[in-house]
Amino acid sequence: MTETSKNKVSRRNFMGYVATGVAAAAIFGAGGYLAGQSSTSSTGPQTVTKSVTNVSTKTVTSTQPVTSTITSTTTAGAGGPAKRVVIAWNNEIIGLDPHTGQGSDVMDSPRESMFEHLINPIKPIGYGPGMLIKYAYENEQKTILDCEVRKGVTFHNGDELTSEDIKFSIERMASPGMFVPFVWANVTQFDILDKYRLKLHFDHYDPGFIPWMGFLEAYVTPKNYFEQVGEDEFLKNPVGCGPFKFKSFNAGVLELDAFNDYWQGPPAISSVIFKPVLDASARAAEVEAGTSDFTLQVDISDFQRLKNNTNLTGMSPLIADVAFLYVAPYFEPFKDEGVRLACHYAIDKHSLVNDVMLGMGQPLSTTAAPGYEHYDPTFNFPYDPEKAKSLLAEAGYSSSNPLKITLQTTKGWKSKDFEIMQAIADMLKTVGMEVDLETLAGPYQLFDNRDHGNLSALAFYVWSNSTGTSWSSVGYEMSSNSPFSAWSGLKFAELEDYTGLMAENDQRVDPVFFEPDDNKRLEIGKAAEKWVVERGLIIPLYQQSQTLLMNKNLNYEPWTQGGIKPYTMSWTS
Repeated sequence: MTETSKNKVSRRNFMGYVATGVAAAAIFGAGGYLAGQSSTSSTGPQTVTKSVTNVSTKTVTSTQPVTSTITSTTTAGAGGPAKRVVIAWNNEIIGLDPHTGQGSDVMDSPRESMFEHLINPIKPIGYGPGMLIKYAYENEQKTILDCEVRKGVTFHNGDELTSEDIKFSIERMASPGMFVPFVWANVTQFDILDKYRLKLHFDHYDPGFIPWMGFLEAYVTPKNYFEQVGEDEFLKNPVGCGPFKFKSFNAGVLELDAFNDYWQGPPAISSVIFKPVLDASARAAEVEAGTSDFTLQVDISDFQRLKNNTNLTGMSPLIADVAFLYVAPYFEPFKDEGVRLACHYAIDKHSLVNDVMLGMGQPLSTTAAPGYEHYDPTFNFPYDPEKAKSLLAEAGYSSSNPLKITLQTTKGWKSKDFEIMQAIADMLKTVGMEVDLETLAGPYQLFDNRDHGNLSALAFYVWSNSTGTSWSSVGYEMSSNSPFSAWSGLKFAELEDYTGLMAENDQRVDPVFFEPDDNKRLEIGKAAEKWVVERGLIIPLYQQSQTLLMNKNLNYEPWTQGGIKPYTMSWTS
């Protein structure tokens, strides 16, 4: 999932809309996830202009900066001053509140450098002990979670981590305006047993609660410090217990210093700077010139050229992110299922991966990638342009009456995002469609379009699911009660569902959120993934590779979840 919280009723009441099991009790409270990922419409630059560059391409721009500069003098390369690492970052950093979330492990990496999760992500996909070293349900109904807090952890201001900080953090995450309050609002009672033991009581069993404790905004914050200085001051000078402590946040650039009392030991680097550089080519130029030490999501052609540079190291691991196309249910021609499926049949995913991505990715038939618990390698949706033409003809379209369709894409947010959509536009034209391609300023513009019912017929997105679970992929992608689905904007703007499938969609998808039997939930997830594809409600494309470039003397091992973890970086002497 990739986003910040948004002020919508559906977000705050998401759980309340989904019925639980036989008792049909409400299981969701508000919001929803994902890398997928929601935006706050009032966050960041809001001035948007459109200009038509030709009859088939439209560009949407905004006031967001392309690059950010560091106010202090920086020298990247060989660690710079005292082994500092400068990262040319591919996203704007929208505030420092740990509990509002950014929507994916990658986008949340700056905050994760300062704060610790309740439990920790582990490789390749999964979770293990973090600030909670034990967490187990103690009753058959799985409504009481017995937790033990890690001893010997100190916050950046010297306060010791205790059960009270865990309670305070969960209560704050459950408050209105936070990223996914519905997850945490399910906790109805806290029993503080002692300084390092507490029990959480739930209104109902939520199979996603434990994974969510290691995900996105599930960070621990210091109760005493927060209450002493107040929220406004805390957000100006945040204090966590992560490997790096806050130094400054100016002009969008975040500077952090190593926290020498970190519970796992001090970082090997002295400081880290996240410098937003939103243009992919500019990020590549940063590391090539040595003004940054590390960057990600560079253009693949730049990556291929620079990975052989004797001063740089290049890596391109497959990560848990999945590229897909949102299918807007309020696009009138999509009332015909054949038209929706024709769009999918027309796309040659192997060509996208091999010819556009230069092999850096893996074609997919559902939005579950290898490694996800519900991935089904036996399901295949074929490339069949002749079938696409036939379906369009059956729907009444022809060369004299072509289907007119608009696509939306970001440019430079993800590797080759724009080029992928150019290729898809050409593939759709080949089967007889008339295609416009609209370029958005960035992911937040896409989120705003989705949230308010302004998606074009098909819109490119990359979904992050570091949990590998069905609820965090097909669940949040497709439930009409999820603020991360295309249905969300339909409901917000009170648009017509031309597919007529919203109710059936929820019947098939929503059980991934509440089925208590793990095996049954797994099969429900597999079936739901296939059903939404076979009905033309989403178009999976490929599993994403993450292009990384860094100074040759910088040591780093990538994470499957995609997050960038400066704590694991070190300089070769």
